[in-house]
Amino acid sequence: MASDDAGDKTEAPTERRRSEAREQGNIPKSTDLNAAILMLTAASLLWTMGPTITEKLGQLVRAYVEGPMPLTLDAYGFAHDMWQLANVVGEISLPFLGTMFLAAIGANFLQIGFVMTTKPLEPKWNRVNPATGFTRIYSMSSLVKLGTNTGKITVFSTVAIIFIAYEIATWEAMMEFETISFLSLMSWKTLQLAFTLSVALAVLAVVDYAWQWYKHEEDLKMTKQEIRDEMKNMEGDPHIRHKRREIHRKLATARQMADVPKADVIINNPTHISVAISYNPEKHPAPIVVAKGADEIAMRIREIAREHKIPMIERKPLARRLYKEVKVGRPIPPDLYSAFVEIMAYVYKLTGKAPAAFRKK
Repeated sequence: MASDDAGDKTEAPTERRRSEAREQGNIPKSTDLNAAILMLTAASLLWTMGPTITEKLGQLVRAYVEGPMPLTLDAYGFAHDMWQLANVVGEISLPFLGTMFLAAIGANFLQIGFVMTTKPLEPKWNRVNPATGFTRIYSMSSLVKLGTNTGKITVFSTVAIIFIAYEIATWEAMMEFETISFLSLMSWKTLQLAFTLSVALAVLAVVDYAWQWYKHEEDLKMTKQEIRDEMKNMEGDPHIRHKRREIHRKLATARQMADVPKADVIINNPTHISVAISYNPEKHPAPIVVAKGADEIAMRIREIAREHKIPMIERKPLARRLYKEVKVGRPIPPDLYSAFVEIMAYVYKLTGKAPAAFRKK
């Protein structure tokens, strides 16, 4: 049972595990899907741009075949001819190559999104280890890859044979056509075959991507012990945890200090404890501890109390009990109500001014 808990990868990968795999370039990806998108793009471009390409190439050939043959070949004439040829080739190839480049980027972005990492380029010495290489060659993944490649060749061959057999009558009739008509129809049938093979490749690519995604998920699965270790590491070392608690304590203290001016009285243990109490019967049926603290925090509470002329009373046992038992924002225990009333009566006797809550009574 213990070995199952520690060794079997039965748990779904955490977000941290996925993020680390992505940073290392370990992302599910199908090269067949890229090839299918590029093949469909190329066939579409040839279909739409084919007439334009044919016309420009025809114009270039006619210019040299039908034009006068130059008697001399000087440097200027040669450069002029090369410039014209480069312009025609550029007009034909640049839109095609630019679109193919964008299609290649889009195909990768469609699968993996935007990833910038150099991890896959780093040398891994286990790849040159003969034992590791032998295991990799004869692994289950290699057998699956061999089977899929064989299946792809079989599918492509079958699709091509069926297409040719279906068009056999057209191919036979083409032998009687003129050269221009033959080339035109040949180009059209070749594009049809390319589209058909592209669709077949796209179907296989979807299956391949599903397999790559499934294999990736299986490889990322974690054991229960790995989950526990990751959670422990995410908590950080003791120093970080101490700093985090210190930050939270300071934030809580700052919130308390902001509520001290709302207090009606400060109860002190003169050595190191101060508790600020507020009583507003319209909001709370009992007096509320709005702030408390020891040592430096207690001194800060007293400073704020003096700034806002809030009465301070020394009651050692009461201050210790309130500090120990009552959380900030909670009411004082019912058995301390009478003590609080006595304290407020004493405050009224000293200052000659009762709190608003008592004046309403």
